[in-house]
Amino acid sequence: MSRSPRRDRRGRGLRGPLMPPGLPGARSRNEAFSDHLAAAVSRLAEVCGPAVEQARFRMTMVPEDLENRLELVRAWGAELVDDPTGSTRRDAQGTAVITIHRRPLEARCPAPSLLPDLVYGAVVEQWAELTGLTPEAVDPDFHW
Repeated sequence: MSRSPRRDRRGRGLRGPLMPPGLPGARSRNEAFSDHLAAAVSRLAEVCGPAVEQARFRMTMVPEDLENRLELVRAWGAELVDDPTGSTRRDAQGTAVITIHRRPLEARCPAPSLLPDLVYGAVVEQWAELTGLTPEAVDPDFHW
């Protein structure tokens, strides 16, 4: 009789992963958000053309200057502080780097099914800021 590695030891339930690795529920929130970001960048490239490929898109959990932002919110109020969903800068080589912050977007999302649209909206806003356009000029079909 062979022993199963998934036996119920000391009455604590079965051990092992709850979801098989191939199912969407087995992906971490970080992996799922990365997929949403990649889909948003692809959608933006369809709308804006190959110029999007010149920029670098990345994801962080929270803004790097979160402590400074919190101090500004305490001092001046939330309406006077920039929205922390994303940021745009240029690196040392002059390449545009668009950073999307995961946790602020998830906190604003009323339902998990709306997160891909919220990520796309953040990407459009950051692209508009980079190019000096309005978000409506970047993608007229997308509305917040």
